[in-house]
Amino acid sequence: MAKKKNRRHARSPIAIAVSIVLILFAYVFCCAVDFYNIDIGVDIKVPGYNVFELFAPKQTIENETPTVPQSGEVYFHFIDVGQGDAILVTTPEGNMLIDTSVSGVRKDLDLYLRGAGVGTLKYLVLTHPDADHIGNADYIIDNYEIENIIMTDRAATSKTYERLLDAIERSTANVILAEAGYKFELGCLINTILAPVKKYDDSNEMSIVIKSVYGNTSVMLTGDAERESEADALKKWSADTFKCDILKVGHHGSTSSTTANFLNAVDPDIAIISCGEDNTYGHPHDEIVERLEAKGIKIYRTDIDGDIVFKTDGKEFVFVEPTT
Repeated sequence: MAKKKNRRHARSPIAIAVSIVLILFAYVFCCAVDFYNIDIGVDIKVPGYNVFELFAPKQTIENETPTVPQSGEVYFHFIDVGQGDAILVTTPEGNMLIDTSVSGVRKDLDLYLRGAGVGTLKYLVLTHPDADHIGNADYIIDNYEIENIIMTDRAATSKTYERLLDAIERSTANVILAEAGYKFELGCLINTILAPVKKYDDSNEMSIVIKSVYGNTSVMLTGDAERESEADALKKWSADTFKCDILKVGHHGSTSSTTANFLNAVDPDIAIISCGEDNTYGHPHDEIVERLEAKGIKIYRTDIDGDIVFKTDGKEFVFVEPTT
């Protein structure tokens, strides 16, 4: 009787194909979690190339050279970082970065800052702990020399926030918890925190609101502060406190912010809206755009205009055309 021979069963083409698909799915999933800062309870970092970088908002900053301020000048850069906020303020005496957008635009943000000649920050202001405002905060802290970090007294449970706290632990920067009425100077620019005036349960309402003044010119920087914070700030401060030439519109132009009362108090000539092209939130909302237009306010939008830069000599603001 013939003996049966042992056979090694080769994997079928279908099994191999399924394995490859599962590996690709796992890679894409990890890339998505890393790129979009998705909180799944596990901190996933994809080394090397992340496929989602293909879908990152395209910038034009490779062909632009932000101007370095001369003596007596202050520049406000409203950087096109997609659906998020990142505002750079440069003076001959030092620089300030307000928010860092989502992690997906890290390379673009870094390129813009380096192009503006920024290697040090006197102030890094993190208005509130949402990922579209602190997404690159850990990178900025690790890779730039920072003197002071101003942040709101509001914690978060996200991995993005945990990475921020870890970066702060590694840093030698002085950490300042924002309080209404706190003033700090950046050269000739005087900055006053107007909100939040109390603690709120909502992260957006806890956003830091700053009025920056140089001579006869001023800018209102609002983060994502919403109607309750706006109303409380209006009650705390006198009406003339809010008057500004430029308003960074709250919460990317959402109807949850920029109430009629707040807009009337600020009464700006120019409004800046930071939002992503074709974003899923519908920002800016038509109601807010119409409210601004009804007051004859000139509107600039990062989703349409790209990077928006204004400079002031303390007497007037001038729009800075991109240089190539």
